[in-house]
Amino acid sequence: MTRSRAILAATSIAAAAVLLVAGCDGDPPATPSPEPTATSASPESSPSPSSSAVVVAPERPKEMDDDGPAGAEAAAVYFLELDDYIMKTGDTAEWEAMSSKSCEHCEARLDQARQIAERGDVFSGGERTVSVLHTYEQDAATGIWPLDVRVNEKRSKITDSGGSILLSNEAQSKDRRVEIGRKDGRWVIIGVGDIPE
Repeated sequence: MTRSRAILAATSIAAAAVLLVAGCDGDPPATPSPEPTATSASPESSPSPSSSAVVVAPERPKEMDDDGPAGAEAAAVYFLELDDYIMKTGDTAEWEAMSSKSCEHCEARLDQARQIAERGDVFSGGERTVSVLHTYEQDAATGIWPLDVRVNEKRSKITDSGGSILLSNEAQSKDRRVEIGRKDGRWVIIGVGDIPE
């Protein structure tokens, strides 16, 4: 009787192992994807807009094809409205393509988006609307268009994969000076900062 039970137990364990392996063949992998994204939170973490909804990039305005002040305005607005998208997705290709190497603001935001993606943190909220307050004359020597804009940003937070809040920002409205120019037929952000007094 004891030998029968041992054989039965061994058979049951082997059958369970076969079923477990067979059942996993069609399942998605349990480990995170090789390319980390801002939405790679663990399944146990609480749902967030980033992990439960598709994040869509702002649409590139056709006015950006203009190489005059209308194009400069459209490009500045589009660039600044990309901010929450890069934070939520880790997709920074368009941001990088529009950033001058001399733009400290551009580099700082890019660094934060990369850090969020690498750590598997989740950025939620932070959606922006940008309006142009004033467009200045193009600088003849540099070709730069200075613009003053108002950035309205919704409340945002960054949480880790376990749902703990790492950073929280209240909704805010800020006026900023954007300097933008053309390089190889494309709009490039030279700098974003405080409006000089």
